[in-house]
Amino acid sequence: MQKSTVWTLVVVIILATAAFGAWRGYQTFMDSLSAERCYVDMDGERLMLTHEQAANAAVIVAASFKADLPERAAIVALATAWQESGLRNLDYGDRDSLGLFQQRPSYGWGTEAELMDPWYASAAFYEELVKFEDWESVDINDMAQQVQRSGFPDAYRKHEANAIALAGALRGSRPATLACFDRGQDPGNTDAFDAFLDVVPGVEVALEGKVVTLTSSDDTALWAATQLALAHTRAGGIEAATVGDRTWKQGKEATWSTATAPTADGTAELRLYYS
Repeated sequence: MQKSTVWTLVVVIILATAAFGAWRGYQTFMDSLSAERCYVDMDGERLMLTHEQAANAAVIVAASFKADLPERAAIVALATAWQESGLRNLDYGDRDSLGLFQQRPSYGWGTEAELMDPWYASAAFYEELVKFEDWESVDINDMAQQVQRSGFPDAYRKHEANAIALAGALRGSRPATLACFDRGQDPGNTDAFDAFLDVVPGVEVALEGKVVTLTSSDDTALWAATQLALAHTRAGGIEAATVGDRTWKQGKEATWSTATAPTADGTAELRLYYS
């Protein structure tokens, strides 16, 4: 073999090795980015949320359970908060607007401290929502506008699809659609999601070691409790979840799969990281 051919092969191998290393580095980088997000499957598409957004959305939805309101209320509230704050609990806004819904103390929504409490702000939104006649049948955007009285009356419409998908996941009507990545692997802490399990009607909770067992005769409630907890994957140190024959575990894919060890009918399990 001629020297020129040998050197050509050497160069090709070096370049190929470098390219492979760069690709692996890129893959690792992308994996690290995706690991710090929550995802909701939307009929072939994926909605991406930060852990902060997912946790705030869980408060909004849990507050709808607490107020004994149907899923429609949570959809309107989520669409509203998406537009007003991007599902972030902002301590600033237009004039004296604050919080998830950018409610104003000067308009009688509450004190500054109260409006910075997502539970209070959500309850205040629902209290105003149900004052309107036929609110359940009014267009989502128009209902949000009636509550908020925004200077941009059609701004909520662009968030409707996301709000429907996220409300469905956190209310349990869209099972196996929400999962969160977190590479921190902090020890399990049920304090992060206990309050969210407590508000779902008909769900019993038991903790043994690092396994939280949920029990309910209502599959929708069981999924609601599970996915409300998963919205707090980071703070709660959740490693895996199984509901019936569906399971999710921390990994590279934010999807649920078929469980090799299903839970019994009417039960779900959350496995937490050990310290």
